[in-house]
Order: sequence, then C-alpha cells, then structure tokens
Amino acid sequence: MAKNDRRPDGPQTHPIVPDYPADSFAGTAESYARYRVPYPQDLIDDLRARAGITSDGRLLDLACGTGQVALSMAPYFREVWAVDREPDMVAVGRRAATACGAGNVVWKVGRAEDLAAPAGVFELITIGNAFHRLNRRLVGRKAMEWLGPGGSLAVMGSSSLWTGREDWQSIAIDVVRRWTPEEPTVERRESDQPRETFEEALRFAGFSEIEEHTFPVPYVWSLDAFVGYLYSLSGVSKRVLGNRAEKMEADLRQTLLSYDASGRYSETIAFFVILARRPPTSRNLREPNT
Repeated sequence: MAKNDRRPDGPQTHPIVPDYPADSFAGTAESYARYRVPYPQDLIDDLRARAGITSDGRLLDLACGTGQVALSMAPYFREVWAVDREPDMVAVGRRAATACGAGNVVWKVGRAEDLAAPAGVFELITIGNAFHRLNRRLVGRKAMEWLGPGGSLAVMGSSSLWTGREDWQSIAIDVVRRWTPEEPTVERRESDQPRETFEEALRFAGFSEIEEHTFPVPYVWSLDAFVGYLYSLSGVSKRVLGNRAEKMEADLRQTLLSYDASGRYSETIAFFVILARRPPTSRNLREPNT
C-alpha cells in the first residue's frame, strides 16, 4: 500500500547539472536487466490510477535503462518511447521487448536533454532511478512541453545499498570501498552548482501539484544475485574494477558468508514515485537554463 511519508533516506539534494561520465553504465546492461529488482506491480497499478491512464495514450520513458519501467507499462499504452544514452542498454531492452511481445515500444539512443519530441503528445513521462543524473530543470521544462493537458511526470526510484540500514549492508559497503577506485565525486566536480531536491527542481520547471508515495517491499537477496546487482552499478561495474573484480567478489563472498553462512540477506526496499502534474496552462514558465 502506498504511503505519503518521505523516503527513508529523506529528500536528497543534488547539483542542478551533474557531471557523470557519458559511459557511466558501459558494460552493465546484462547485469542491470537480470539483477535489478523490478518495480512492484502495486506501484505500477497505483501510478496508472493516479495519472489517469486511458490505455490509448503515449508514454515517454527517459533514461530507460534496459526498459524496466517501459516494459512494465507497455500494456497500458498505445505507444511507448524508451530513451537511453547507452546503446548497450537499449539493445538489451529491445531483446527483452521482443521476448515479451511488447511491439509498441520505440527505442531511441540519446540523452534525455537532447530528445526531440512533439509538443503535447504524451500522457505520462517516467524517469526511473535516473533523475539525479539529468539536468533536471531542463528536462522538467521540456517535459512540460511534451505532456498533453492533464499529463503527469513520474520520477521513480528506490532505496539503495548505500542508504540501507541492515548490518550486512554496512559490511558489504566496507568491502566494496576497499576495492573501488577513489575518484572526485560529482559534488566536488560541480561545487559551483546550486543543489536542490527533486521537488524543488520540478516546481522550478512549472509543475504545481506534486505528491510522493512509497512502496516498501521486503526482499531477500541470494549471494549470487547481490553480486550481480553490484556489477550493475556504475561505480562497481567490472569495467570500473578491471582486474580487481575477481578479488573484490571473492572478498565480498567470504566476508558475507562469514557474517551469515546461509547466503541469503534480507532488507526492505523502499520504492517511491514522485508524481507531478502539468498545470492547465504552462504560460510564464522560467527558462530552462540551470
């Protein structure tokens, strides 16, 4: 059941224009598709109801990854656009669409900020686990133009390993940090950029009705699935780890099995949706600079 409280980790702030490398997720597509926990059906159904989906509209899924949102929502739309900057993600998504018979999905490779789309044609725009990586003010303003009257933008996501409260998660984080290279963080690279929450960015773009709903889901990881999930992360991918990947994995397996020999690790994943509705008129909106 949806709840109206805040996410467990609170309203995070991010630089308005983050500076993630263009190839952050290179080489992660297969792990992403296989090991990322899917959005729960309760969330999908609740979003459909709140957004007033008609089954005859269009969905735009920005920064779509391998299509977790696009393919879950495809049965409820006449047409779906799925857009991601990583060609490998789009290729894996296309194969998944073919396998499940989702022939109404149009796949596009490119940045969300650069997308050319007609005005007023989308009933819903979704962004799953990626809004923090985008120029949110620019994308929000463009979303206002792309949405039809009464349309909605849904920012979706979930709690992560880094915000988890279980003892085994703290242990896993310590292992990962031993093996991942130290790089300047986005915050340090973009220290001159103002920081804001997702809601602040959406209000800046002109959205007025904004609500948040959370969907806590108990989940049990197998050790193999958890290792696969780590390889789907931009900062822990095999490409980033290089020849340290095998050593990191061996260290992680040994450490977690020493903590719990069952090889099964429980948590509650807090999925969330921030739903923003397009106002009846979009006049006098601020310019989408930064």
